Amino acid sequence: MDLKKYFDADLRTTIFFTVFGVIAGYASFISRSNLISIAILLVFLGAGRFLMQRVVKEKKDMKWWLGNGMIVCIFTWFVVWTIFYNVLV
Repeated sequence: MDLKKYFDADLRTTIFFTVFGVIAGYASFISRSNLISIAILLVFLGAGRFLMQRVVKEKKDMKWWLGNGMIVCIFTWFVVWTIFYNVLV
C-alpha cells in the first residue's frame, strides 16, 4: 500500500467535508427550522460523498466514508450551527 496516496485521499476528504460542514451549518442557521436544517445536512452529506467519489476514484467502504467524511461533516455542521445560533440570536 502506498502511504502517501492513502493519506492524501484521507486528508483531501477530511478537508472537503469540513468545508461542507461549515457551509451546511451556516445554511442551517439561515433556515431557522430544525427539520429543514437536518434535511440540509443530509443533502450536503449525499452531495459531498458523490463529489468525493469522483475525486478519489477508488472504491471505498462505508467505514472509510464515515470515518473520513461524514462524522467530520456532522460534527462541524453542529458546531457551526450552534455558534451562529448562540452568537447571532
